[in-house]
Amino acid sequence: MIHSITQFYPNNGTFLYPLIIFHEENLTPVMRQQILSTSVSPNTGSRSEKSMGYRLMCRFWTYDVFYHPAIVQGKYEYLMRMDDDSYFSDRIKKDPFLYMDSRKLDYMYRSTYKESAYPLYSILKPILKKKYVHITCVYNNFFMIRLKWYYESPRVQNFVNELIKDNLILREYIGDGCIHGAMLRVDRRHVREEHVRDIPYGHNYHIMPPGYHQWKFKEVNDFHEVMHKSCEQLTILKGTQGKVTSIKMS
Repeated sequence: MIHSITQFYPNNGTFLYPLIIFHEENLTPVMRQQILSTSVSPNTGSRSEKSMGYRLMCRFWTYDVFYHPAIVQGKYEYLMRMDDDSYFSDRIKKDPFLYMDSRKLDYMYRSTYKESAYPLYSILKPILKKKYVHITCVYNNFFMIRLKWYYESPRVQNFVNELIKDNLILREYIGDGCIHGAMLRVDRRHVREEHVRDIPYGHNYHIMPPGYHQWKFKEVNDFHEVMHKSCEQLTILKGTQGKVTSIKMS
């Protein structure tokens, strides 16, 4: 992930944005205690294959990250998410942060996906005042958000707080991508969002070459075999065919 930013992000050699790596050591004492002391059990029928650790990850990208000291004390305008197995697969032509600022966007994403979001409907129906609700889930292993929108949108805050209280987000499995899609839905009259297609991006075996509207699954046998050299080189699936490409980093 880091190598791909160094290699392909258009900083023109003049500046770098802060790069914050979240891992277990970044957990605040309060967050660590919450994890260790949680007595929440998944509700019957709530996707038992989704572990509590995975549900906590979904909560992190829905709520916790926005109140982490590294974000709050940094007083940032925007946040971009990438996972450790995410990567840019080619040079990015326009700086995404500058693009968001020029377009006055609140939220930007690269792709969407489909997943059941049934537990959300009981919250969304009264907020949206609709009997039927459809949610498009954001493929949010890569997303960009204007933090002021998240903090200051009353509808977004009301929705997120409904998920957090009583640990609903842990008792029921709700994918963070679907939650982000719901955030956009509840504030659709005010939020400025864009589904971009020109950022060459990949996440593990999911490739999104420039121009692709959606992600494409491309399993390549050699991909993981060269990942053990990730400290020395950037390894990506490049192009529409997902060709394994390694770039030696100096």
